[in-house]
Amino acid sequence: MPVTETDILFLRTLARYYVLTRDQLQRLREKEVSDRSVRKHLLKLQQADLIVKHRVPVMIAGSNGAAPVYYVTKAGARCLADHFGDDRYLKTNTREPRVDRLNHWVAVNETRMILEAAIASVPGLTLNHWIHEWEEIDKEPGDRPRFTLHTQLRENPPLSCSPDAAFLLSIQGHAKVFYLECDLGSSSPQQVAARKTKGYAELARQERHRGHFPDTTLDEFGVLMVTTTQQRCLQVTHELRKYEMPEIWRLVSATDMTPERVLREPVFYGTESLEPKRLLKINVPISTERDLAVAKATGD
Repeated sequence: MPVTETDILFLRTLARYYVLTRDQLQRLREKEVSDRSVRKHLLKLQQADLIVKHRVPVMIAGSNGAAPVYYVTKAGARCLADHFGDDRYLKTNTREPRVDRLNHWVAVNETRMILEAAIASVPGLTLNHWIHEWEEIDKEPGDRPRFTLHTQLRENPPLSCSPDAAFLLSIQGHAKVFYLECDLGSSSPQQVAARKTKGYAELARQERHRGHFPDTTLDEFGVLMVTTTQQRCLQVTHELRKYEMPEIWRLVSATDMTPERVLREPVFYGTESLEPKRLLKINVPISTERDLAVAKATGD
């Protein structure tokens, strides 16, 4: 059965995000509005050994149901490379996702989808590059995997930083790095703050974000944490104040993390006050609430 242009679109979308549920794929491929059509294409790609449906379904937040997760095979990556004449597709992550990380990766990609949709609605604001947790550094055959975002900061005592993802936002000549942490509420606020802060503080001191994103124009970066509730945002920010460089953190509740609100409303909690702020400095013209005039991507 020949691979169609629509099949290629589904395959390329999966390669870009690594793991997605059918619902996420359907939302990303707006032209394929039919649930039946999406299922048909996924089944076809599975039968051609271009994608795999993971043997363990992922639990869907806010419901009692579970859904299968799909990812690209090596044959799928080769298909994309041949179709587009671009060997960069051969670097697509085709490893079977760890069962204990499925919920986490689906949550990271949900955040990514929301951010991308929100950024697309802001004139002049661009997401230049997204690095996911398992993106590998180029290596020789036989070398152990080395991940772009995993940064060894010192050997003795050992200290490293491994963000869930990272991206670069730019507007009007400014380009700022943001690291992403998706918190599903499985650890206490005290544990979260103690585990995460030292690595990011040292990363900031060494300005190692410039190694991840050489095009940044700023000496500092931000850390965005998406967590479960507004109450947990406040609890975690309270704990962050006990550690170094708490000012680099911004926390948002998953309930406030929507394309309509995330860049337009004050929904991000910091350690400076109890009141949420906007992520970006923006002005909404009186004439229309949908057209945003953004000053700088430097945060409040």
